[in-house]
Amino acid sequence: MTRRRFIPAIAGLSVAALALSACGTTADTPTSAAPQARGEVSKILFDYPFTALPVYSIMVPAIEARAAEMGVEIEFTNDDMDLGKQVTNLNTYLNSDVDAVVSFPADPASLESIAKAYQDAGKYWVTYGGDLENQDATLQFSFYDSGMQLGQYAGEWASENIDGTAKVLIIEDQSIQIGQERTKGLEDGLKASGADIEVVAQQQAVTPDDALTVANGVLAQHPDVNIILTASGDAAQGAYQALLAAGRDPKDAQTFVGGLDPNVTLMKAMRDGEFVRALTYFSLLELVGYVIDIPIELGKGVEDASVDLPVVLVTAENPELDDYIAQLGG
Repeated sequence: MTRRRFIPAIAGLSVAALALSACGTTADTPTSAAPQARGEVSKILFDYPFTALPVYSIMVPAIEARAAEMGVEIEFTNDDMDLGKQVTNLNTYLNSDVDAVVSFPADPASLESIAKAYQDAGKYWVTYGGDLENQDATLQFSFYDSGMQLGQYAGEWASENIDGTAKVLIIEDQSIQIGQERTKGLEDGLKASGADIEVVAQQQAVTPDDALTVANGVLAQHPDVNIILTASGDAAQGAYQALLAAGRDPKDAQTFVGGLDPNVTLMKAMRDGEFVRALTYFSLLELVGYVIDIPIELGKGVEDASVDLPVVLVTAENPELDDYIAQLGG
């Protein structure tokens, strides 16, 4: 699928992803006899199951503001980190008056039939953070490329700053497409750097608490770990906290924490000269702007409305670091 960018009138919102409970849930969705005609969009449903993540509380008011600006209604599901609730909520809204849904599939296979039912019911389906077979457009943010950038930078930093072999912990996310592509990018970036590294552990976690637990366990076995890379920014916050709890000096010159997605706590630590060395960033308001703009574009007949938002690698030397922190409410 080709992807283009159309820029909404606002700028900055990111996302982290994690596996939901009830991962074996399957959809039982009625299908219509024949696809119904579709037209312009006046009401949009945003279905984001990862409601416990800190970023969600930033996303909701920004999406509401963009919807008001564009003159459309917006509704939100309350999936509460539960795949079963996501399926139930989407089935409930299938027969409502929404014209389009933007959905982050916790388990893509469970939502394929639901996505098809929405299309057959005359509604547009936009997949957030991945791809489905049944979709009208997708909203992504450079998954593999962001991981590649961070992994390669970490390896190059290790070559310049660590005397000897760097010990690396990768906190991955293999649960969904975004995490899989990001994790592969991290792995490939480290290899491409040519650095002398040893990956001592590679474990799953995406929330700060889960990453804290993972990092605590690995540091107990490998206290000399000096690089931790995570497939989400919120996981990097847990890794950062684990290192501090283990007694690591926050300004240790041979420690590196890096994560994918903006995270205001870590960006502040980076600004203060601590061992948070790199994060990826994209405009959060721009991202949530697309939650509204893509369905509107589809309703106007635009066939290629998908977006793959570019990311930038942010370090302490980035002149826009304070601006990024301000955009995140810091």
